[in-house]
Amino acid sequence: MNIDLNIISYLIYLPVMLYITIRVGWVCYRNGEKWTMELYHDEEFVKAINNLLLLGYYLVNIGYVLLVISFWEPIQSVAQMLQVLSTRIGGILLLLAILHYFNIAALSVWHYINTKPTKNLNHGK
Repeated sequence: MNIDLNIISYLIYLPVMLYITIRVGWVCYRNGEKWTMELYHDEEFVKAINNLLLLGYYLVNIGYVLLVISFWEPIQSVAQMLQVLSTRIGGILLLLAILHYFNIAALSVWHYINTKPTKNLNHGK
């Protein structure tokens, strides 16, 4: 019996990535709304930012998953399958962590720039 290990890998990889994408996206969306509300105090603005971040997150993940599958090399053994799966799943988790911290940093800098007191150049004159 000839088992196609690539098909088995896809059948493992796709549900795992779907779960990770939905779960992490929802957690960041729910908690991110509370965090950005503390920064901006404008519910409509926060909802718009949060929705855009979630959309971008889903697009990046879908694109990454499809790109990874399109470059997937033929798998010859179970050991190679486990190595490929751990590398691919680990790669997306690392990317998600980097994107998450980048988004937090960008929103914090944006908040700082928008709330920074301006200097009075006339010094009271």
